[in-house]
Amino acid sequence: MVAALALVDGSEIVVKVHRWNVTLERLVAVQRVQALLADAGLPAPRPLMDPCPLGKGIATAEEMLSGQSADAGHRSVRKAIAVALHRFIRATTDISVIEALGAPLVLRPLDAPLWPEPHEVRLDFEATADGAEWIDDLAMAARQRLQAAGDDVVVGHFDWRVENLGFAGRRVVAIYDWDSVCVAPEAVVVGNTAAQFTVDWSRGEPDPLPSLGEMRSFVDDYEQARGRRFSSSEWEQLDAANLALCTYGARCQHSDTKLHPVIGSSSDNRWIRLLRERGEQWSIGPRILDS
Repeated sequence: MVAALALVDGSEIVVKVHRWNVTLERLVAVQRVQALLADAGLPAPRPLMDPCPLGKGIATAEEMLSGQSADAGHRSVRKAIAVALHRFIRATTDISVIEALGAPLVLRPLDAPLWPEPHEVRLDFEATADGAEWIDDLAMAARQRLQAAGDDVVVGHFDWRVENLGFAGRRVVAIYDWDSVCVAPEAVVVGNTAAQFTVDWSRGEPDPLPSLGEMRSFVDDYEQARGRRFSSSEWEQLDAANLALCTYGARCQHSDTKLHPVIGSSSDNRWIRLLRERGEQWSIGPRILDS
């Protein structure tokens, strides 16, 4: 639960009560990332207190940063999102709390259950298994490919999309959803982001997910900010991470089409559409030869 509060002194803050499955250690580490980024000049809200128990969860409080929404379909907005992600990663290079932050769900070990606990209580993967076998197969293929991701990790934000950023014109002035900070190889962060950077569910669009061309353009923008192209092995990580997120999204959408058809929409759009378009291997062969 997230609440914006106006205090008696006139200031505005944000209080977030986190679910039972988060630890104090991880939340403290996330706050250290926020403070480091704020000190580096990025639009990160400064924490105002240490995480503390509240009800059946753990509460954090931070300053309010406001921004406007933007349309990631515009090239300048897409580039701003890519550049801000690179700044985020570069600013956290020397941080010392990587272990406490943990790895993202896309880097689950081979012996773990195929799917994690869904992020929404309405989703039921077991009850909607019929017809989802093709998604499960692609998810396992992605996981197997990611086993070679390696230990050279950075701090990344795994829900880096336009809805979780505030804008002033084409400039990012606020970063939200700090639960999503984890550590992974840089290419995994970028591959994950390429599949979702256009998403703003609040706009009510029938299909806010990117096209294959938009995903490629996002990676191009990131590489330009980075100053060098990803290597062939990094492209493999990037593609596998992109596939992993697409399969999870498609599995959620499949559940909704079975249990909540109004939410699940059509299999011709959203995650199922994107997963079918990109298939098991994203069309990156020529890019590998160029890199």
